[in-house]
Amino acid sequence: MSQSDLSVLSAHTATSFHEMDLEILKETQKNLELEMNDRMNVGKEIEVEEMMETPVVFVAVDDQNLKNGQDVDSFVFEKLEFRVKQVVEYGTRRVYLSVQSTTPAEWNLLVQLRIKTGSQSNILNVVDKDVFKFDAFSYPLNVEIQNNDVKFLKFEMRVLNLMYLDYPKFEDGDEVIEFDDGSTIRVHSNILALLSDFMAGAEKQYASRSGCSAIRVTSSEKEAFLELLYQAYPTRRPIYSSFRRLTAASVAYKCDILIYHLSKHLIEYNFRPVSFLWRNHESVNIQMTFIQRFQASIENRLEPAIRELAFRAALDGTWNRLIQSGFEPENFCGRQVYTKIVCPAILEARSARPDATTFQPPVQKLNFIELEVSEICLNSSHETWFFQEGDNTKSSILFRGTHFYINSGLLAAHGKEMLCIGQNGEYIARYTPEFHRECARENLIPGEVLVQLFTYMHPMGDVPHPTMIRACIVFAHDHGWNVVKENLEQEFEPPITPDEYMSQLVFGDKFDLKNLLRVNIQRAESSCRELAEALEKHGKLKMLKDRTREEILDRMCSGWGLNPMVNRLSTRFPTTFHHRTVNLERGKAVVVGEGRAIDTLNSMASEHAFGEPNELIVLE
Repeated sequence: MSQSDLSVLSAHTATSFHEMDLEILKETQKNLELEMNDRMNVGKEIEVEEMMETPVVFVAVDDQNLKNGQDVDSFVFEKLEFRVKQVVEYGTRRVYLSVQSTTPAEWNLLVQLRIKTGSQSNILNVVDKDVFKFDAFSYPLNVEIQNNDVKFLKFEMRVLNLMYLDYPKFEDGDEVIEFDDGSTIRVHSNILALLSDFMAGAEKQYASRSGCSAIRVTSSEKEAFLELLYQAYPTRRPIYSSFRRLTAASVAYKCDILIYHLSKHLIEYNFRPVSFLWRNHESVNIQMTFIQRFQASIENRLEPAIRELAFRAALDGTWNRLIQSGFEPENFCGRQVYTKIVCPAILEARSARPDATTFQPPVQKLNFIELEVSEICLNSSHETWFFQEGDNTKSSILFRGTHFYINSGLLAAHGKEMLCIGQNGEYIARYTPEFHRECARENLIPGEVLVQLFTYMHPMGDVPHPTMIRACIVFAHDHGWNVVKENLEQEFEPPITPDEYMSQLVFGDKFDLKNLLRVNIQRAESSCRELAEALEKHGKLKMLKDRTREEILDRMCSGWGLNPMVNRLSTRFPTTFHHRTVNLERGKAVVVGEGRAIDTLNSMASEHAFGEPNELIVLE
C-alpha cells in the first residue's frame, strides 16, 4: 500500500476524497507531459497548427486581473502563483489551472470561481461557476473546451478564505539538533517536551551535559523528525501530509497525543470512488478496505488503531467472515501483535455493547497555574516567587497579579516581543480595555480565558469555548500572536440575528480579521442577505469602514451568489468535481464515470454518483 493511500483524507473529518496525495498529482502531470512530447516527436495526434489554436487565458482575483509571473503562463496573487497549462490531445483542447505556493508553506485557498468564454476579448460570458478549494493536495481545475470558437477564457475568482503560513526555517533557538548526515538545525529549548515525556528527558539530559554540543537524532530519519517538529511549532500542517514519516517519528519518540490522532485518522478513514481522477485514460479508485487499514496500522505500529480496528471488526461481524473465508490472522499480524493486542480486543468485543469502543484519548496533564514545588522558591525577603537556578522548562507570565506558566519553547515560537519583562525576570502580559470589554460582554473570568488559550496553543489543543473565541483573539492580537489569531477567526459560529452579524463585522474591521470579513461579506448575498438589508435600512452599516460597507452593498446588489436556492456560489462548500466542460454558451461539471452513471438517488452509494447533498445541481 502506497503512502498516498494514507494521505487522502482531512484529519478533521476523515471523509474528504478530493485531497489526493501531491505525489500522485505530480506523477499524473509528468506522465501527461511525456505522452504529449512522444506524440509530438512522432507527428501523431497533435499538430503544430492545432497547438497554436489554444485560447488566450486570463486570471482575475477579487475583481483585479492578475499580472504574469516569471513565466507567461503564471499569474501571481500575494504569495500564491496560479499556473495555466494548455494541452491538446486526441483533438480535445484542455486548460489546467493549478495553484502553488511561492515559498515552503502550509496554505489553502477557498474561492468562488466563474469561468468565462468568448470569441472576442471584450465580450466574455459566464458559462460555469462553483466553489473550489486549492491546496497542496488538490488536483488542478481541468477545463475541457468543446469547440474551436472559444478564443478567450477567463478564470474569475473571489476569495472566501486564504490561509498562508511559511514553515519555520529552524535557524533560531538555543538547542542544536544534529542528524546522521551531519546537518544541524536550531530549535527553541523545551519545545520538544510538548510532544512527549521521552523527548523532555532527552532535553534535560542535553541541558545537564556541559560538553554536549547537540542533541543527536538516531531513532528516525531527518525528514521524519522534521515532521514531528512541524507538529510542535505553529505550522497548521495536517497530520496526513506525510503520514508514514510522522507516524514513524511519533512511535519512535513515544508521542502519545500524536499517536492517538494518527490512529484516529486511520480508524475513521473513509473512502469513495474518485472517477474524476484519470491516469493513462482510465479512472482510478482510491479506497481502503478493512484489511488495508488493518495492515497499515500494523505496518506503522499504531497500537491503538490495531486494537480498535480488531475490536470493531469483531463487533460488526467482519472478523468472523474473514476467518470463515480462510484468513490467517497470526500470519497476517505477526505472533506478538496477534496474541497481545488483537486477541484481547476480539475477546473484549464479544461481551461489549454495540456502541462500545477501546479508543480513548490520552490524558494531557496541562497545568498553567502551578509548578512543581521543587521548582519554586522564595527570595531572601520571602516576598517574591522565582525559579530555581537552571530551571527554564516554563516561562512565567504575570497577568493581573497571577502567575501563569507556559512552555518556554512554545512561547518563543509564537513570539514574546510584545510582553514586558518584570523585575524578577517574569513576563508581564497586557490587560487592555478591549480584552476587558470582551470578557465583560460574556461574563468571563480573564484567567480562564488564558487557560483555554494556552491549551489551544499546544499541539492538538482543544478549541476554546465559543463564548471565549473573541476574548482569545483580542489577547492574541494584543501580544502579536498572529498565527493564533488567524486560526481562531476560523472558529466563529454563523450569525443568526442582525446584531450578531453587525457585531462580527465590527469585530473583524477592528482587529483586521480578513477571513472573518470575507466570509461575512459573502454571506450578504446568501445566508445573511436579510440581516444585511435590515442593517442597511437602519443605517448601521455606516459604522463600518468604507471599504467593508461598499463590498457588502456590492454583494447585496450584484453578488455572484444571489438567488441561493439554485446557486452553488452562495455556499462555502468546495466542489469535488474538478473536471469541467465549456463552450461559448454554457459549461458544466463532468459527473459521469465509474460509480456515477449506474447509481441513483435511491442507491446506498448515491453520493458516489451525485456528490454530497450540497453539490446537487437543482437547475442549470
